[in-house]
Amino acid sequence: MKGTKNIIIQICLIVGILVLCVMVYRSIARPQKCATICEARKLEVVGKLKDIRTLQAFYKTEKGSYAKTFDQLKDFWYNGNMTIVVKEGTVPDTLTEAEALKQGIIRRDTTVVKAKDEMIKSFPETFNIDKIDIIPFSGGEKFIMDADTIVRAGIPVYVYEVKALKSQYLKNMDEDPRVKDVFMGRLLFSGLQEQFLGKDFNFKESVKDVVLGSLTEPSTDGNWE
Repeated sequence: MKGTKNIIIQICLIVGILVLCVMVYRSIARPQKCATICEARKLEVVGKLKDIRTLQAFYKTEKGSYAKTFDQLKDFWYNGNMTIVVKEGTVPDTLTEAEALKQGIIRRDTTVVKAKDEMIKSFPETFNIDKIDIIPFSGGEKFIMDADTIVRAGIPVYVYEVKALKSQYLKNMDEDPRVKDVFMGRLLFSGLQEQFLGKDFNFKESVKDVVLGSLTEPSTDGNWE
């Protein structure tokens, strides 16, 4: 009887130690897991914003100003034209390009091509223009985009801004594969969003909206750069 009690006590101690170990690991791992998910999601959003920046650059080169809407960018992709310079010949080391042009060694002609045919060279094969306005991890929510004209030193300057709110790209963290697909993930990492970001995403000031460009400054930089 005494031996049985000792075994039960030992089992209870072992279980208690295991539970304590899990709780200690959980308290240590949860902040790091939250930071990992936030950074990974942010990087994917940033990648898409860089694609939008490339599209806006092409659009402005041809149109003279930035697109206010994604419909304008998509229409330019599918139906727009671009004027490009076709280069023929090689400039000798002993001449400048202007001298080579004057002597007829090289040619520089302009031609009109389909915008898509030219722009697609700047994107990977996986690029999908039809989903360019969708924020990753948001469940289909769209980037907030606008364009305007501001005045600097008496000169009109075209600007645009594209924004992904943290409440959009960090939503539904409990459904993230880094939580669901981790061993004992539900036990260890459920409730990360509510604990570290708050129901209204009002915790952690270091976690910010991701913004490209500005409507008040002549910049096409992102706030992650």
